[in-house]
Order: sequence, then C-alpha cells, then structure tokens
Amino acid sequence: MKKLTAILLALTMILSLASFAAAEGIETIDPGKLTISTSPDFPPFEYTDDNENIVGIEPDMMKLICEKIGLELVIDAMDFDSALLAAQQGKSDAVVSGVTVTEDRKLVYDFTNTYITITQGIVSKEANNVTMDTLKDQTIGVQRGTTGHIYAEDDFGEDSVVAYDTYTTVFQALMNDQVSCILMDDAVAKAYVAQNPGLVLNASTYEPENFAFGISKGNTALLDAVNKALDELIADGTVQKLIDQYMAE
Repeated sequence: MKKLTAILLALTMILSLASFAAAEGIETIDPGKLTISTSPDFPPFEYTDDNENIVGIEPDMMKLICEKIGLELVIDAMDFDSALLAAQQGKSDAVVSGVTVTEDRKLVYDFTNTYITITQGIVSKEANNVTMDTLKDQTIGVQRGTTGHIYAEDDFGEDSVVAYDTYTTVFQALMNDQVSCILMDDAVAKAYVAQNPGLVLNASTYEPENFAFGISKGNTALLDAVNKALDELIADGTVQKLIDQYMAE
C-alpha cells in the first residue's frame, strides 16, 4: 500500500510539473522534456564520472532549473561543435556546454543571463612554459568551435592552429608533442593541469568571457522560464555553491 501511495504521489508530481510547463506556454522538441546538447569533457562544468554519468556545474544547474519549470532533463552528449549545431538546428532545445556569449553566437541563439565569468589560459609543458609573449611562435592546440579556436586563428593564422573535436584529444596531442600549447578557458585548464603532472597554466591577455546557456532562437517562453529559474538560483546562492563545490573537486 505504501509503495502504491508513493507511486501515485510521484505520478501526481510529474503531471503537475508538466501542467505547469504547459500553462507557461513552454514548447520543447520533446513535450515535457528539456533536451540539452553538451560536450562532457569540460570539467568542472560538465564531464563523465566513474559510473558514466554526466555531472558538473552545468548539469546540476539544469536539473534544478528543470525542477522549477516543470520539465524532465534529457542530456545529449557529443563534441562541442556538434553541441552548438544541435541547438542551432533545432535538434536540442539548448546548448549547455561552457558556452561563451559572443556577438556572432547571439545571431543563432537566445542567451540566458550570465552565471559566471572566465578568462582564456595557456597550457603547456613545464619545460616549454608558453606565455602570451611567446604564443605567436607556437603550434597551438584548441577544441574546435571554442573561443580559444577563434582567437588563435584570428591572431596567429590557421597554419599555427590545430583543432580537435574534444579536449581529451587536445591534451593527448600536447603530451605527445603534436602541439606545443593549448589555448582554453582557465577554469577548465586548472582541472586538466591538476590531473596531469608536468603541465603549467599561464594567463592570457584576452578579455574576460561570460558563460550562459544558448536557447534555440525564438523560443521566448523557454528563455524566460529558464532565466527566471536561473535568477532564483543565483539569488539564493545555489549557483555559487555548485561552482565552489566543483571547483574544489
């Protein structure tokens, strides 16, 4: 009897959440669900744990947001460039993958409010110790589609840059001396450097960047709902707690 009661309560909760989402006029590619595209090789923002679960700052934030707006979270894992395209082409409702807000990206996504600001960093072997002053003389590894990729090609030319689909392969290339350094977000670089002895992280002089979630263009009801929930999580300190927790790990 207790088990049946628990099941009925769970079903009631699911139905009430779905009704809330419908009442708010929220439409998604799969009704009742929020499908996000992500590249889970970006610790501490999103990565795969020992049990093959996708965890991190952003998946945890999205779970809490979905609870507030009455949708079930569905996470589609892929490389970063594909994650961007999925939201742009309507194959996901949003790209949630450490996405920097840029003017070009605003043309194809409706961005939520910013929840964290980061900067670009330069990772190299300690023996090379690549800095901003010596970056122009290096073969630079990047993840395809990232702002690091854009900056490196714009400033140093395509011939100086080698792009890879995932950060896992970028770091393999660095360890194998196929590239001499990596230009990437500093918060993520710290996680990789901590796990790989012999690497060093140096600051760049690039402008700080704002992270947000890229909602498929034109889905105003979903954007408004996510923003409302996100603002509440920022205001009550939940977002900062998640950031502090995962950064410490």
